Amino acid sequence: MIRAVLFDLDGVLVDSYEVWFHVMNAVARDLDYPSIAREDFAASWGQGIEQDVARFFTRHRVPELERRYESAYPRHMRHLRFDPAAATVLGALRQAGMHSALITNTPAPLARAIVARGRLALDAVVGGTDVARSKPAPDMVLRACELLGVAPDEAVVVGDTAYDRDAARAAGAGFAGLRFDGEPRLERLEEVLGLVAGLGA
Repeated sequence: MIRAVLFDLDGVLVDSYEVWFHVMNAVARDLDYPSIAREDFAASWGQGIEQDVARFFTRHRVPELERRYESAYPRHMRHLRFDPAAATVLGALRQAGMHSALITNTPAPLARAIVARGRLALDAVVGGTDVARSKPAPDMVLRACELLGVAPDEAVVVGDTAYDRDAARAAGAGFAGLRFDGEPRLERLEEVLGLVAGLGA
């Protein structure tokens, strides 16, 4: 019996690809690093802030980079796009008595600001700075399940990267891929509702 759906943010509820491309390049300029090419950014998409430090910002540490991201992100919010179905899907889950949470490698303050901007009806938000290890570690999935009062095997993660899939598997939760191979693969966010019904919720 599935009692909770845990959503990734980027590529699932929102399209923030262009936001982050501009944010990271703005931070690179401010900190005197080389600009980040689109192909390098694409290869890093979905990783946690620890990996950003290791790959792009090697002279700085996570707390400083987090502050820089928080400062730069609002200036590029015009590039943010919400999935048109996000609010409807979350509302339908809540009406059906299903718990929902956000699990994202995005720093927690930014994640909460995005949720508020989109008026997304989530029961819990777990950002990349709320736990010791970001995805693909299971920490976020486990924390979200704890906040929702469900066991990991009563939750399904909806994500679009291997980071999401591996975090779900490590935690013992189910995984559905949105335009990404999973069990099952979904092509549209609205299909989450059918998935939940099919799993006996």
